[in-house]
Amino acid sequence: MKYLLLFAAIAFVVGCGDSKPAATGSNDASGPITEARLGVKIYPGATIVTSGETDEIVSANLRTSDPVVKVIAFYETELGAKASGDTVTYQISGQKGGKTYAIAINNDGMTNVSIMGKK
Repeated sequence: MKYLLLFAAIAFVVGCGDSKPAATGSNDASGPITEARLGVKIYPGATIVTSGETDEIVSANLRTSDPVVKVIAFYETELGAKASGDTVTYQISGQKGGKTYAIAINNDGMTNVSIMGKK
């Protein structure tokens, strides 16, 4: 239940993207997020659409042309947790490296991945 609002927020953000490719960008002045800062792997070949970091949260929104099932399998392995959800948005939550993660995955013609880690 404690992840319900977080998942809702992630699903909203991921679902609001348009189908046009977005420029790689960052909400953080230090540039696009790295795997070291994010704490989980960035899906191979994915474009970083936005990323950011605060004292409490690290996040990244990614896009890839790979199918949803392949991306889900990648992040299930990364977090050692199973995805849940419906046929529109899937969520994976777990812990890694002292951070708690919520990952939402959906498809609007491209596969969208929203990663949020709480430090």
